[in-house]
Amino acid sequence: MSKSPRRYKWFNAIFALLLLLCTVFCAAFAAEERDRPVNFIFLVDVSGSMVMKSTMVKGPDGKDITLFEALRSALKQMAEDSRLIGSSSRVSFITFGTAVTEKSDWPTNLANAADRSVLVGKIVSAETLSADKHGDTYMGGALHAALEKARGMAKESDACTMTFIVMFTDGWDEPPAGAPYKVRDVAKQILLEKRIARQKVGVDTWQTRVVGLQRLPDSKAGTTTAKELASLISGEFIDVNSQSGGTVSDRIFLALKKTVESLKGEIVLGNTDSAAAGTQADAAKGLKSSCVMFGNVDGNGMSECSFPVELRSCYAEEVDKVEDCSSAASDNAAAQTLAKLTASGKLPSGTRLISGLPAGSVSIALTQPDVVLTPIVPGRKYEEKPTNLVPVTVHAHSNCPAGHFLGFFKMLSTARVQQYVPYAVSVPSRLVITPEAIKVKVKKPGFFFPESTSVELLASFGQSEGAKRQTSVNVEVTPESAQWKPEVGKSTDDKGAAGEFQNEKIDVANINDGKPVKFTYDASKGEKQEIKMTVAIPGKQKPGRYAGQLTVKVSGDSETMAPSRIPLEIIVDPSAWEEVAPVAVPLIIVCLLVCGMGIFLWISTLKRQR
Repeated sequence: MSKSPRRYKWFNAIFALLLLLCTVFCAAFAAEERDRPVNFIFLVDVSGSMVMKSTMVKGPDGKDITLFEALRSALKQMAEDSRLIGSSSRVSFITFGTAVTEKSDWPTNLANAADRSVLVGKIVSAETLSADKHGDTYMGGALHAALEKARGMAKESDACTMTFIVMFTDGWDEPPAGAPYKVRDVAKQILLEKRIARQKVGVDTWQTRVVGLQRLPDSKAGTTTAKELASLISGEFIDVNSQSGGTVSDRIFLALKKTVESLKGEIVLGNTDSAAAGTQADAAKGLKSSCVMFGNVDGNGMSECSFPVELRSCYAEEVDKVEDCSSAASDNAAAQTLAKLTASGKLPSGTRLISGLPAGSVSIALTQPDVVLTPIVPGRKYEEKPTNLVPVTVHAHSNCPAGHFLGFFKMLSTARVQQYVPYAVSVPSRLVITPEAIKVKVKKPGFFFPESTSVELLASFGQSEGAKRQTSVNVEVTPESAQWKPEVGKSTDDKGAAGEFQNEKIDVANINDGKPVKFTYDASKGEKQEIKMTVAIPGKQKPGRYAGQLTVKVSGDSETMAPSRIPLEIIVDPSAWEEVAPVAVPLIIVCLLVCGMGIFLWISTLKRQR
């Protein structure tokens, strides 16, 4: 008895290990699929100030360490993280103090774990990476070495490969006597390379960053500060000390992570006929005045629109999802956007914010499951941008009142996107059905065999809030057959149950006897009209999920908007017998066989005894 639990423990441990390995393999495969090559050139300040006691910071264990040790720790994290430096990327380290030294004997490609391990070893070793206690800060020389290295890497790389130069420093330019390379001269050459690459490819493939490791002045007479350098090379300055939380090493690493993630392509909302003049203040708040116009919804509360976007990337990017985020936009910024669009005549007066409507009044989604955007082709002129359209559908639900509305949506994409995109939709006076989609569940009775039963489909028909039409219309609701649907994850093309029952359905004759429901609705009374249909479920009906719809036809007032369909879903649960039959039937057969064999043996024994 004592061995059994131990065996189970070993089995569970092995199973867990296999599951972990499978997960790691799948994650690695997914990362490999999305891995895009980048040429990284890291400029590491090894000047004397990096090891001064006056600038020491707290390490992970709470002890004081030098800025250089904090940077070493961050570089180690970076080299270990394959999400930052992928297997198809190349990396180069250049140190600068009084002298500028390229670590040419360090691994430049981390395609395998062995090379990555060697690089980590070089970074953590004081013999291969150390600071000069009395060194200068020769920024001009470091930039020149990075420029030459970047040019060489670019020649050996695909045109779309990103070149990423990042400098880590705690000071400002302090070149040694007679230094041949001046910061501003080299900066001009880098800007030229950036411009040439952009003209050739169509996107900015040369990216530059300067990471300040301690609080530094914005400007200093007689020299060039780190912040000024970032501006000179048209890059971004990241002040580690302005970030909160974690150790300095953690903040350096997070700064690296942020900059690498920013190398993704960018999706920019294209100019539309409804675009209004935006301001820098709008962009700072994540809102822009360009607005996607959906126009009027139809009787089902739907309106489709394909809006243009500009993809700034050499690679195809995906828009995975679009969702309403009206409530997430700040009230002040949303109100300002509404006022601006209304004043420009893009929106009618009286337009309201969707965030002020009842929850779930309006939703928005991609019209198709996945949208793949066409990239810029290398060699194409920058002005010749490919046209990309993102098809989206807005849905004003039955609880959405009549009126004009402004909301905001966000795109979830493999590329960087605008935080909030304004959109406008108009909802005229209309008739609505509640619920919009009927969903019922019924369990078949019967213990020894399944029996027939029935279930009612209920909905109400009436005017939406704020509707002003006072006419009378004739309504006819006609049922259709409900088709059996396989479980989630199974296709009707699959063999087995999904394929065997793909023609199974609840026949139209079993829904309200196949007859339509007819009535006259008087909108002037404002009362809702109930729609009721009975669905007969035969005892032989296969348990499962059945999807269909009721067709709605409205006649009378030609201007009255009304839904044309009511989606329905009927879930038929198995009877008590159908639930136990898969187990009970084999057991009964086995019992009968055992009993029969027992009787046979008993009779045979009696005969021999005689």
